[in-house]
Amino acid sequence: MASWEQLFRHLVQQAKSLPEYPAECRDDDHLVGGCEAKVWLWLDTSDVEAVVIRFDSESRIVRGLLALLQQRLDGCSVAEISTFDIDAFYRAEGLDNALSPSRSNGLYQVAKTLKLRVVA
Repeated sequence: MASWEQLFRHLVQQAKSLPEYPAECRDDDHLVGGCEAKVWLWLDTSDVEAVVIRFDSESRIVRGLLALLQQRLDGCSVAEISTFDIDAFYRAEGLDNALSPSRSNGLYQVAKTLKLRVVA
């Protein structure tokens, strides 16, 4: 398992890879509730077989975590996203024991909100 410092550097690098978030969507309608740091979520579900997902956050670490999530789910179908297993994702990325409870809870909220919004 990577040290916290290695993980931190990796997440900061990942944060830089997030595509540009639509500035006009940095509003309350796109805000994800239940996160300690502000997180915004924008979706384009016009193609149910290839959903476009964009995230943003004020926190670099959270942006890095969101980048990993976006890399995994951007372009997936509505069905794939609605059955996404956040716990399996955490394990696969080596994050299951590395995140603070508040960050874990926040990312659970992001995954829950993503699932709810993608099927709405």
